[in-house]
Amino acid sequence: MLSVLASISVNAQTAETEIVDHTVPGRRAWDDAMVKKLEVMIKEKKLLESKECRKQLKVNRPKAITLPEPKTKALSTEELAELGRNSHLKVGYCYLCEKCDNWHFNLAGGYAISPNHVVTCDHVIDTSITMREGYLVVIDAKDQIYPVIAINASSDKMDAAIIEIEGDGLQPLALQPEIRQGSAVYCFSDPMKHDGYFSDGVINRFFWQRSPGKDPLEKLDQLRFLRFNCSTDWAPGSSGSAVFDSCGNAVGHVSEIASLSKGKGAPAFVTLHKGIPAKGVKALAQAMTNPEDIAQLNATEAKENRPSNQPASKLKKQAADQKSTEKKE
Repeated sequence: MLSVLASISVNAQTAETEIVDHTVPGRRAWDDAMVKKLEVMIKEKKLLESKECRKQLKVNRPKAITLPEPKTKALSTEELAELGRNSHLKVGYCYLCEKCDNWHFNLAGGYAISPNHVVTCDHVIDTSITMREGYLVVIDAKDQIYPVIAINASSDKMDAAIIEIEGDGLQPLALQPEIRQGSAVYCFSDPMKHDGYFSDGVINRFFWQRSPGKDPLEKLDQLRFLRFNCSTDWAPGSSGSAVFDSCGNAVGHVSEIASLSKGKGAPAFVTLHKGIPAKGVKALAQAMTNPEDIAQLNATEAKENRPSNQPASKLKKQAADQKSTEKKE
């Protein structure tokens, strides 16, 4: 019996399959290691402060980028899991709260669309967490920390942001806007601090969050309201993580989750996973070639988020109050 158990243990996973240390000491050790690295970067003034992030969310700093072409070769699910693990990024803040002097992390997901540009959710950056001091960071699968240089483009209505990091060592995913209902899709994320979770599903549907105008799929202003549902698994902490197809192209990213029921406290009939399609993200990235387009987008959303009797200084507070009651990830 012992020899059989030993065999099972040795062959429980292949050498390239990561075993996540989900123990409390293991998670604390990771936090401590990251904090040591970050303290050096903070001392060297390499990181973008949370206050500056709020400013740049209102007035983006666009920069033209070249997007990779979508891949056409289908991968096995094992290869897709490996691709997901290697390309997944942790995006969020390292910060000091108002109650202690210990550094905390508020991290979600992200994915690269160029060697030095990362896509995540707007709400990952525009967080409601109160920080005494905070810095926006990107961390790759090898635990390398990349300082954020600028927020190149963002849309509160699309729930998407494109940020620029220092260096060019990221593994980009191609954006694939041509995806059909029923297509197989995959997600690699960190739901509820359960790192390295890989799941599969299908595209359930595409839908508009607001009535579209003429030629909506050709205009960034309209694409801000395009969404999809898919049946891959995610939860808080997954926001901004890529949803990718069988060839490893990003077809969008995680945004929200909502349970459908007959009322508060009633059992859920179905849980909807809402994502941001690559078509909208691609339009946002392409708009960065013309700074005037991004400036117009910033002005449009500032006007949409500001009640007529409120000054511009209250834009973000009002925007947060007006967000969907569906639970953001």
